[in-house]
Amino acid sequence: EELNLVSEKLSDKAGAAVAVALTRAGADPVKILILVGNDLHLETMSALGSLLASDRTIQELDLQDCGLDEEACAALFEGLAAPALKKLDLRNNGLGTRGGAALVAAVQRGALPALEEL
Repeated sequence: EELNLVSEKLSDKAGAAVAVALTRAGADPVKILILVGNDLHLETMSALGSLLASDRTIQELDLQDCGLDEEACAALFEGLAAPALKKLDLRNNGLGTRGGAALVAAVQRGALPALEEL
């Protein structure tokens, strides 16, 4: 139910591999995905966006202190559809103008209907 990978020194490539593995048929459902303190960027955020678009079980995604820049944040939100996501933690990352605009656009188009905490 929870996959906790806090400070596991995951690279961007490893983070993307985790997201891809969770999209595979037969993977155990995860409600809470914690990736705090890993070195995640564009590749991981693109894979997480795809995961959230296809997965209806993830309710919490914690991405604190992952070194995200505005390009990576924008990659996560552009085209995002995450109907089950209730909590998204992006603290201590570089959301920036582009990432912030992509987040606002996602909320405005109804991509995060269950979101309660940001």
